[in-house]
Amino acid sequence: MKVRYMLGVILLTPVLVWVGSSGFADGPPTAKPATPPLTPADQKPALKSYEVPCRITGTKHVMVRAKLNGKGPYNFIVDSGAPAVFLTTAVCKEVGVTPDDKHWGTFDKFEIEGGPVLTGTKARVEDMFQLNGMNGLGLAGVKLQGVLGYALLAKYRVEFDFSRDTMTWTELGYEPKPFKAFGGGRDENLEMVGQFAKGLGKLLGKGVPEVKGRGFLGIELRDGEDGVEVKGILADSPAAKAGIKTDDRITHVQGKRVRSAAEVLRQIGELPGGETAKLTVLRGAASRDLSIQLGEGL
Repeated sequence: MKVRYMLGVILLTPVLVWVGSSGFADGPPTAKPATPPLTPADQKPALKSYEVPCRITGTKHVMVRAKLNGKGPYNFIVDSGAPAVFLTTAVCKEVGVTPDDKHWGTFDKFEIEGGPVLTGTKARVEDMFQLNGMNGLGLAGVKLQGVLGYALLAKYRVEFDFSRDTMTWTELGYEPKPFKAFGGGRDENLEMVGQFAKGLGKLLGKGVPEVKGRGFLGIELRDGEDGVEVKGILADSPAAKAGIKTDDRITHVQGKRVRSAAEVLRQIGELPGGETAKLTVLRGAASRDLSIQLGEGL
């Protein structure tokens, strides 16, 4: 009996598979038509990414630079905990923007170094006690002039890799909801903390040190089979002015053999802006020795 039952199930199962909607064995179901491919008009454009130079300050903040209305660059902390972009009153005055009665200013051109160029950017104009304190005691190692907060950062996917001197910003096509703007009132007690730190810094002989930016070539590199290859060149950069071309290979920096893109960037970064870097470049089989005056990076 047990054997007959098992055979019955085995024989019946294939029959059940082909029973159609009418209840009869009318063959397999009709295949659904394939989804038509997207037309060029339906396809979303590729997201644009930027390699934004950055550095870690003495207070372990991530710092980037930006030009405002063509002036600068100015130093900004990247902090998604801040609700908006913040900027000191001195910089606002320097770039010719007059804030409204609630201390908000609108900047025609907000150009993040290596990144997007924004228009009509709103920023809260005030002297934050946190920046006053860090600047007064020279804690960051550079003069900080503002904060890039959530209202700007939320438009991008920001990737941090603290082993590199750049971070990747990728456009998301997302516009964050406007937050309820805070009013013009100021906390005098907190402002006093910042002023006290500035005074203490002067008393201790501390303050914002003069910092020379790292050397800047303006090239994008890749590790190729035959050495370090030039992948891209920024327009009007020191590398472009020196005649470096895409697909050139860099073999030596300051007379030292280099075997990776990271090694080239590290050696250039150890030179201050304005100094002359000596590169040996291969183009095809021809070798050239170039002397390039470096720009000033972060």
